[in-house]
Amino acid sequence: MSKIRFLFLSIISLFLFTSCFEFVEEISFNKDGSGSATFTINLSESKTKIASILLLDSINGYKVPSKNTIKNKVATIVQKIKTIKGIDEVKNTLNFEDFIVTISCNFDKVEALNTVLSTFSSKKEALEIKNHKHFKYDKTVKIFTRSHHFNIGKEFQKTKMKDRKVFETATFTGVYRFENPVVSCTNKLAKISKSKKAVMLRVKAQNIITNQQSIKNNIKLEN
Repeated sequence: MSKIRFLFLSIISLFLFTSCFEFVEEISFNKDGSGSATFTINLSESKTKIASILLLDSINGYKVPSKNTIKNKVATIVQKIKTIKGIDEVKNTLNFEDFIVTISCNFDKVEALNTVLSTFSSKKEALEIKNHKHFKYDKTVKIFTRSHHFNIGKEFQKTKMKDRKVFETATFTGVYRFENPVVSCTNKLAKISKSKKAVMLRVKAQNIITNQQSIKNNIKLEN
């Protein structure tokens, strides 16, 4: 769970009472390695249940946050991201009708997204992210790397049994777009678009947790 701590835990922890959500990571690259990123938490399939929960004070031992609390939490995240060097044009949307949260930004180089992750991690995890970059782009050989170092399964075992159901139907979707054609990618679950300008990876959270599947990928671009 920590691998996307800067957004995922800040919002999903507020909705541990639901069981269906999708985390979407979209990154678009320019030829010089700069680009834009959008991170989305989509709980629309559980919107009726969430709307009912927000009327309560607590559920399953958890305090139910108010809409203002959620707004303030997202605003805090956005303000922190705005202070990161190499990151600009930070924007967000918060849809309480369909319960969809998005945060987007531009970056001068994709490695700046590692600093975003580090900002919302413990000192130990920040050091791990620095040593094991989750995002990397080698302009010389034209390879984009999406990686992570966290043992999600280990963290998962620390949660309560009743809270683990939140991941039963949860999914992670990564979409990566490029100006140069894609030559190949190492993750066998990833699909290259017909235009050869995009790669999509969709995996179930449960399979990531049990190490049956991975979001790691090396995407080779045409020179």
